[in-house]
Amino acid sequence: MVNNIERVRNMINFDNEFDFYFLQILKRRKDNPGLARDMVVITNYHIESFEQYDSLMPHIINMCNAENARAYLNINKRNYKHLSFHMLKRVVEVISSGMVKSLKGTFDSVCGKHHNDKDKKWIVDIDDDLLHSFDNPDGYFEEEIVSLLRQLQSDTKKEPMIEILPTRNGYHYITRPFNLKVFKDTFPKIDVHKDNPTLLYCPLIW
Repeated sequence: MVNNIERVRNMINFDNEFDFYFLQILKRRKDNPGLARDMVVITNYHIESFEQYDSLMPHIINMCNAENARAYLNINKRNYKHLSFHMLKRVVEVISSGMVKSLKGTFDSVCGKHHNDKDKKWIVDIDDDLLHSFDNPDGYFEEEIVSLLRQLQSDTKKEPMIEILPTRNGYHYITRPFNLKVFKDTFPKIDVHKDNPTLLYCPLIW
């Protein structure tokens, strides 16, 4: 089981009435081998306040446990005003293509693609098998990764941030943007996501 609910709560904020965070509960075939598709969206939430966040968490935990599903949250804020312009463009595209039945999912589709966070966060996705161990002598050292991330963030003249969240198979290091080329030259096997969701809750897999 992975429970990052309190850790993530400490990383979010609501400083504008139009801000929200996009949360999804996803059922994945890797956890449910009989699933017909790689992934099924169980439901989506738009979290607009700490009160809503706190009140929803027991329900989200129960739903994930019942469905053998995972909860993910986009750590970069969304904004209703900002998304409205992307919505207009997307609606026109959908209508022009004749796929009008897909309009019902347009807003959540746009939510997943466009953030409006002034303090943008990236996710450095590290699998356990990439970290140094006796079974993996060519793996990376966690200390070296953290040290380089701090240095590269400092080079941008912003205060470095590294929040470490456990995942099912490793860790998400939540950071501010940095020189991606330098990092990938040093750690080519580590993926960096510029606007992906992080794992909020994952039950014991059946």
